[in-house]
Amino acid sequence: MKKVLINHLLEPGNKISGISNYLFYLLNSLLENKQYEFVLLTCWDERSLPKMLQNRGLEVITKPYIESMPKNILNQVFSVPKIIKQKYIDLEFNPDPVGCFIGKVPLISVTHDLYFDIAPKKYKFHHRLWWKIFFPLTLRRAKYNICVSKNTQNDLVKFYPSANNKTRVVHESACLNGLKVEKQRKNYGLFVANVSPNKGVETLIKAMAKLQEQNVDCEIYHIGRDDNGYFEFYANKLNVEVSPTKLGYLSDEELIERYCEAKFLAFPSLYEGFGLPVLEAQKFGLPVIASDIKVLNEVAGEGALYFDKDDATIFANHMKKMISDNIFFEQYSLLAINNASKFSWNKAAVETIDIFRIATNMEIK
Repeated sequence: MKKVLINHLLEPGNKISGISNYLFYLLNSLLENKQYEFVLLTCWDERSLPKMLQNRGLEVITKPYIESMPKNILNQVFSVPKIIKQKYIDLEFNPDPVGCFIGKVPLISVTHDLYFDIAPKKYKFHHRLWWKIFFPLTLRRAKYNICVSKNTQNDLVKFYPSANNKTRVVHESACLNGLKVEKQRKNYGLFVANVSPNKGVETLIKAMAKLQEQNVDCEIYHIGRDDNGYFEFYANKLNVEVSPTKLGYLSDEELIERYCEAKFLAFPSLYEGFGLPVLEAQKFGLPVIASDIKVLNEVAGEGALYFDKDDATIFANHMKKMISDNIFFEQYSLLAINNASKFSWNKAAVETIDIFRIATNMEIK
């Protein structure tokens, strides 16, 4: 049996991040494969891991979290090779795009997006600096690099042409376990995101202002964080008094209820690596109104209405149509469910295991 070390040290302990969510759902399906034994090197306490990963034969090694990326990576350079030797590891899997950039065993890394290359001016200098130093080093060491979408793969090859022959696309799936709840649909929309420069907040605020001008009653609820005050900034910039109602973080059960009660998910992103809330919403029959960018066409498929990423008028019209026309809503609700069914973590795990087999010279089944 081959042993895989999962290097999860770059993510904070006992606190869900996007990459941790990705890893935990993928790992839940990877553990079904009996040809590989998994060792999770993490900052999480074993008892705090999701229940779906507990009592599954997963070996867990917990280390303190180091917030500074350069210190974290340098610590990995010294500690990870020792663990690989001690545990007789055959393969290292890094769910982050950066990590330990030296090692004698094959490395499989994951690229979720290339925000720092696509729109560098929107991010702080030191964040861009660490990316420019550590991502190429990790990418060079990796035997294969998994991209979560075809669009991310295209971006990767554009900015790092030398990676062309080592990239593989493995789509994600919805990170919510639970059944659809029978709820009466209400005339409101959801905006699910930790707000950052790429999330299209300005267009969202403009569209909400246009609905207000038309006396259309359509509340938008924000689920996630807005630590930098983007809603207030753009409302002030546009001199309007509309903004999404903040709900903060919700439990999985509460989020599922919202997906089953709302009329649409507003997703006006300027760029994305994948767009996971799209599939979460669609899984529960919630249509998506998304900016017309390649990655969202790839992920949302026919289960979404699209608008030019700067066209707040069409965005507002789509929202108005979705809450006012029940037949139209039901049509897109069915399309949403059908599209989400094309993605699964079991499929992602099978495709990931195939990459493991190639990297460890095992026959692909």
